[in-house]
Order: sequence, then structure tokens, then C-alpha cells
Amino acid sequence: MKKKILAVFSAVFFLLTLKFASGEESIAKAGLSFANLRGTWELIYGDNYGYSFRFDKNYKAIVVLYLNDSSVIFKGVYTIEDADTLRINISAMKREERLKDLDYKEGFVNVKSSYFIFKGRITGNAKARKLELKADTISIDGSDSEGYFEPLIELEYKGK
Repeated sequence: MKKKILAVFSAVFFLLTLKFASGEESIAKAGLSFANLRGTWELIYGDNYGYSFRFDKNYKAIVVLYLNDSSVIFKGVYTIEDADTLRINISAMKREERLKDLDYKEGFVNVKSSYFIFKGRITGNAKARKLELKADTISIDGSDSEGYFEPLIELEYKGK
């Protein structure tokens, strides 16, 4: 009887070790870091609504809000204030009356005292990562602008 229990325990332990070693569960819930945040993250709903966040390795960020037939684009720099707090300092923004082939270089208006603060974490596994963001403070030109973001945004990783 002891040998059977020991054999079952050993088999379960081996399978669990193999599962974790494969990376399948290695990113179950992780805090934010510059390494795991870098890349493009998107959440697109039907009727052309959604979000796109791009974090470059030079700390530049681009946030796009898709609003049915137009887009609002924010440019800035990002920092990670602690393992669950992301801050994006916005330097410029613009609205485009289209959803595709957006121009990220021209037509921006400089803004002052503008920033987004999100509480966040990375979830999922190595094959299907998600960035969960909860808007904490959204300030554009010094005014509170909470209506730009949903209470919880779950963005899928699209690559670097």
C-alpha cells in the first residue's frame, strides 16, 4: 500500500514539475516590469471599439483608443512606479477620423499636465499573455478624464 501511494505521489510530483518547467504556468500572475511589458497589447471589440497600448524599449508609449469610426492617439513615455503601477506621461495627442493606417508622426497637439496611472499585472502563460489594467488616475491638461477607459481592460499580447 505504501509503495502504491509513493508511486502515485511521485508520478503527480513529476507531472507538476514537468508542467512548470515547460513554461506553461510560468507567467500565471506577474507584476509589471520593463521586460514583460515591452511590445503591443490590444483589446478590440466589435463595431471598431477598443484599445491598443505599445511600449517600446526606449520607454516611449503610444496609446490608441478606437471609437467606432475615429481614433484618439496619445504619445508619451512610461515608467513602472512599482510592481503593480504603470504611469504614462502624455506629451501629445490627436484625433484621427480613421481606424487604420494611423499617422503617428504628424498632427499632434502638445499637452501639459497629462498622465495615465494604471494598476496592472500580466496574466496567462507564455503562449497567451494578457495585460490587465485598471485605470487609477487619468488626467489630461490637468482635468480628470476617467471616461476614457473602462474599469478593467484585459489586453492581449500581440508581439514586439
